[in-house]
Amino acid sequence: MASVEVSRTLVKSGPELWEELRGDRLGEALGGAEVQPTEHERVLSWRADGAAGTAVLEPSSWGTKVTLTAEVEEQVAELGLWERMRGMTPAPARAPEIERRLEGLLDELGQAHKKPFARE
Repeated sequence: MASVEVSRTLVKSGPELWEELRGDRLGEALGGAEVQPTEHERVLSWRADGAAGTAVLEPSSWGTKVTLTAEVEEQVAELGLWERMRGMTPAPARAPEIERRLEGLLDELGQAHKKPFARE
């Protein structure tokens, strides 16, 4: 099993990030993962096809530290002589793709939704 962990301190409040992640945001970023609260306003757990993980929110001096983890089941494909001769290759690892999605989610969460001091 491959492990992935990404974290970042975001300048947003814990409750604000909790609402965003608890909604559809985390599930959509992971391609339809099922998200469940584990510890109110602190830990969410998620499960998708072949992967599971957590989202942990911790107070930080300038915002909230968000740590996203994943345990990814990798298919170990042993290719025999015939498959190698035919040029077949094993399926690509899924961990880098999930890591990219988690990093993208942190990037999105860190962006301001409204421009400060802008009139609407």
